Amino acid sequence: MDTEKQKYTWQEFDEDVNLLAEKIKATNKKFDGIYGIPRGGLPIAVALSHRLDLPMLMGGANEKTLVVDDIADSGSTLKPYRDRKSTIVTVFYHPSSTTEPNIWLRNKEQKWIVFPWES
Repeated sequence: MDTEKQKYTWQEFDEDVNLLAEKIKATNKKFDGIYGIPRGGLPIAVALSHRLDLPMLMGGANEKTLVVDDIADSGSTLKPYRDRKSTIVTVFYHPSSTTEPNIWLRNKEQKWIVFPWES
C-alpha cells in the first residue's frame, strides 16, 4: 500500500521562509546564529540566514541559537535542542511530535511530504 504524498513546492518554500522570518523577527529575540538540522533543515537555514542576516552555525546550539528543520514529525531530532533551550522553528508540525517547535507554519497531516530538494 502506497502512502499518499503531498508535494511541497519551491514557491511554497519561498513564501513560507518569508513568513517564518517575520514570525522570528516578531519575537524580538537576539540570536547569535542559525543551525539547520541536516538534511531537511539546511535549505531553510540558508534561506533564513540571508533574510535575517544571521551566520550559519555548525553546531553547539544554546539558548541564543535559532534551530531550524523542515518538519517536527516524531520530534526525536529536535529534542536535544529543546533541552538546550534553543528556539526551534519548523515549516511543518505533526501534533503527535514529542517536541513542539516554538514557531511553525503548517500542520502535517497523514500524507508523506515531498520537499522540493528531495525530488
